[in-house]
Amino acid sequence: MDLTECKRKGIVRKSHPNTSLAKSLLEISSVKEKVIRKATLDEENVLVFLPAAYDSLRGALEAFCILKGYKTASHVCLGELVKTLDPDFDFYSFDRFRYTRNSINYYGTKAGLEESKGLISKMLEMKKQMAEKTRKSL
Repeated sequence: MDLTECKRKGIVRKSHPNTSLAKSLLEISSVKEKVIRKATLDEENVLVFLPAAYDSLRGALEAFCILKGYKTASHVCLGELVKTLDPDFDFYSFDRFRYTRNSINYYGTKAGLEESKGLISKMLEMKKQMAEKTRKSL
């Protein structure tokens, strides 16, 4: 689904920029990141922490969009929106993170420890970059 379709269906809509909501989303995103970074990952718990890392990233992306005056109700549309708002955004990686998270949450797919550690690291790095961009706009 492209951004035009997301807007047409009302999944992405204009809103007023909301700095307090953006700050709150960034704060919650950071809490999730801190918990993940403190954890000792193993084959079992990585299936909990990988989706949490994705949620942390998603929170930073939503905060970025809120400051630009947009709300979205879909992960796919969130990626499409950020791709248009930030030319440096790595949509391909974000979509891979989304796919992996959904595979775990909805299809019972297990992810290997080393691959998951790499994905978590990349998600948290992307989250950091987006949070920095967002904070500059606050």
